[in-house]
Amino acid sequence: MTTRQIDTVIVGGGQAGLAMSYYLKQKGREHVVLERAPTVANAWRNERWDSFTLVTPNFQVRMPGAEYQGNDPNGFMSLAQVVKYFDDYVKRFGLPVHCGVEVYSVEKTREGYLVRTTEGNYDAENVVIATGLYQSPKIPKFSEAIPAGILQIHSMKYRNPSSLPAGAVLVVGTGQSGAHRSSC
Repeated sequence: MTTRQIDTVIVGGGQAGLAMSYYLKQKGREHVVLERAPTVANAWRNERWDSFTLVTPNFQVRMPGAEYQGNDPNGFMSLAQVVKYFDDYVKRFGLPVHCGVEVYSVEKTREGYLVRTTEGNYDAENVVIATGLYQSPKIPKFSEAIPAGILQIHSMKYRNPSSLPAGAVLVVGTGQSGAHRSSC
């Protein structure tokens, strides 16, 4: 496999990785964003329910260099609008994102770091790990005692009410996922 020299490798193409890329691009710093998923903003795109909307108003959408400019500042972006926002962000600023690239390891070297990936290796002076904090479900231990015949589904896998069996539903948790209102 080839080894490419680069100033900075950013691991993760979500909000943090894209924001870092924006700032490095503004400073003229050579870098690449490596995203394991086939597209950027994977958690937004694939780990939210169909009727998802932001719980903060649109005027608070403030990725660097791309503050909200729409005609509904007090509205709440839908899932499709959030995904489009990130797709447009990458295009608008020409960010060097490589999707579908898995990072196997990051090893310290004398000169910096060796980053091993599915598309080859990188010798980088800097590495930024921007893989997100909430991408792993936190499931309470007591859930193991619930009978197998009772469906348990994490909000990352829930899409809409049709994915649930008929009958009562118990939601465990708070925040946006626990307070979700169905659109049915």
